[in-house]
Amino acid sequence: MKNRNLWRTIFALSALVTLIGLGFIAYNHFVFHQPFMNRTTKGLLSAFFLSLVMVAISLSKSNDKK
Repeated sequence: MKNRNLWRTIFALSALVTLIGLGFIAYNHFVFHQPFMNRTTKGLLSAFFLSLVMVAISLSKSNDKK
């Protein structure tokens, strides 16, 4: 697996985990009337944006561009 494909896979997995987590948080918000922006939501979003920055930096430094 090329380095570029690895980083794309990491980004896709990060986005998938974030969307699943946000789905659970939305469910808790509407069913159990819990606040939407809690520690878990902030943690999920910050982890996603951190991985987004990491992937963007790695892809910009990649030598196997097509």
